[in-house]
Amino acid sequence: MVVVIVMEVMMVVDGYIDDDKNWKCILKLRTLAENFIRCKVGNGRRESFWFDSWTNLGPLIKFIGTNGPRSLRVALNATVSEACDYNGWILAAPRSDNALTLHVYLTTISLPTASLDDDTFDWVVEDKICNGFSSSKTWDVLRPRADAVNWFNSVWFKGATPRHSFNMWVANLDRLPKKARLARWGLNIDTICGLCTNHHEDRDHLFLTCDFALFLWNAVSTRLHLPQIDFTTWSELMAWTSIKNRMSPPTLRKLVAQSIVYNIWKQRNNHLHNQIYILPSMIFRDIDREIKNSITARRHKKRFKNLMTRWLH
Repeated sequence: MVVVIVMEVMMVVDGYIDDDKNWKCILKLRTLAENFIRCKVGNGRRESFWFDSWTNLGPLIKFIGTNGPRSLRVALNATVSEACDYNGWILAAPRSDNALTLHVYLTTISLPTASLDDDTFDWVVEDKICNGFSSSKTWDVLRPRADAVNWFNSVWFKGATPRHSFNMWVANLDRLPKKARLARWGLNIDTICGLCTNHHEDRDHLFLTCDFALFLWNAVSTRLHLPQIDFTTWSELMAWTSIKNRMSPPTLRKLVAQSIVYNIWKQRNNHLHNQIYILPSMIFRDIDREIKNSITARRHKKRFKNLMTRWLH
């Protein structure tokens, strides 16, 4: 029964499935799906005594063990109706604590009879019966959400350039393959920053304190009429993107910060792999163009309505 329900779920999610490869994928989901399938006993003719979850103890083959069919004298492929008669349950005397628990539990429930309706199967998520398969509720249980992080809005925000946000996300997690990081992995490489040749290339140096980066941040502070920007740690940069200021709103700061980080990383790779060095003044022209294009493309959105004036002020 678990296989049948999993098949129905997969057909709903991915469309009709008929090839061997997808069948193998379905079978691998049995152990996952059985945690959500509950059986309501009717006449007991459809549900498996050992493999379906028709008691509060879960599948009995897991609760009693693989020796259960032999110790309780119930066939492995027996249905619930085949494990009882009009007088009661047809089970051998318990030989283990779990078997005793099962015997006690069965005395508290009604026997399945032919006069009752067919057995029914429900998709149950966190003890709540769903009206059929619920992909959203099931996904939330299988992939529980972690607590929101304080940098979320500085990386993922409405109107961001996707490639810039992704690069900023990886940089914020300090997962970009910088020279210092590669050296920690065991690579025998020179870790000196290729853009300034004055310091080891780690994240905070490359994006914040390198002479190449300082030129770009100073150009931004001049453009936005802000005090000279002097970041020393990455957390200071993330905090800067959220500062509320009428002349430089947070959305504009985030666009600028992500564009600078993206273009520094792009130039770093261009210099390292292609031996091409572009002056930071030329890089800032590219950043300026990216900011203008981003604002123009979203000029009708509330957050972007006056950003062009702020950027060109």
